[in-house]
Amino acid sequence: MNFYKMNDFQNINIKPFAIATLLCFISFGSAYATIIKPKDSISSQRFQYMSINTLEDDCDLCGCTTSGGSSAFGDLSMSNFVGVRYIYQNFESKDGIFSNSPISKEQFNTYQLWGRVPINESFFLSAIIPYQDLNRNFEDREEHLSGLGDINVIGWYQFKFYKKEQKTDGTMDFVVERERSNHTLNVGLGVKLPTGEFEEQLTDKVNPGFQVGTGSLDAFTTAIYGYKKTNLGFATTLAYYFKTKNKNEYRFGNQFSYATTVFYDIASEESIIKPFIGFSGDVYNSIEQYDEKLPDTDGSIFNGSVGSEFVYGKFLLGAKYTLPISQNLFGGNVEAKNNLAVYFNYAL
Repeated sequence: MNFYKMNDFQNINIKPFAIATLLCFISFGSAYATIIKPKDSISSQRFQYMSINTLEDDCDLCGCTTSGGSSAFGDLSMSNFVGVRYIYQNFESKDGIFSNSPISKEQFNTYQLWGRVPINESFFLSAIIPYQDLNRNFEDREEHLSGLGDINVIGWYQFKFYKKEQKTDGTMDFVVERERSNHTLNVGLGVKLPTGEFEEQLTDKVNPGFQVGTGSLDAFTTAIYGYKKTNLGFATTLAYYFKTKNKNEYRFGNQFSYATTVFYDIASEESIIKPFIGFSGDVYNSIEQYDEKLPDTDGSIFNGSVGSEFVYGKFLLGAKYTLPISQNLFGGNVEAKNNLAVYFNYAL
């Protein structure tokens, strides 16, 4: 959130397998972080997106609630835009180890304003402002939370790569105007502000991700590396979250997230349709309070996703469905069901 992650449950020490995964994605991952340049009959100025959301709707597992989609950094085009996005997450939590232990069904609805604006040719600034609407249903009662979530602000640096072209006058070669390469790389640093309300009494529940905010000022770093040739491309996003204590001495901890998406452009005179498929995952360390780890608050999840985007002029409409393939969350007491994101962007 992936689109979907649990911001209230995300501590990770980078273990050997995580380091290996990171190196693997850096080596083979990619992203389409430049403006599309449609050919022939399609005006390049009509299509400014190279799209598909990076780590997209993977809010921290149960934690779109708290992060408001901290790792959802915008469309992969890294184009300049403003937009809105809706994210739905569905969980089931069991309070106990027995087959008849009480079960709660949780629905997390997140409404976001997001955008990205240029500072200069290489630096960009993006932000995500979430509003949370959370519901939890027990057999005998219902619980509801709503309010402003934790705002995310990210600064990006875009590395530019060029093809090397040469001409010859018969005696020597000389370099002419360079053409942009098919490779792209964007690196970002961000902060998550404690703008969402944190309620300590809710942490006694099986799923402590049922929160509007974390109450902590956190930092994260991310990279998007990609490749696109003709109509086919793929993208990889990596992110690492550094969590701090809130005023209740409660620390949601660090989180490692990754996602890869493969997409294909189907272009016509007036529009582009972009079907895509991919996978994403998160690894979480234990929650801590008063410097002590809380049992059964770590875990991991691996997701598959499918979706599509439709681009017309400066407008982009997209949808993405995510389903867990394997997971082990909160000692197996929390099960992520599915994730749906719908977004509408306008290119600046």
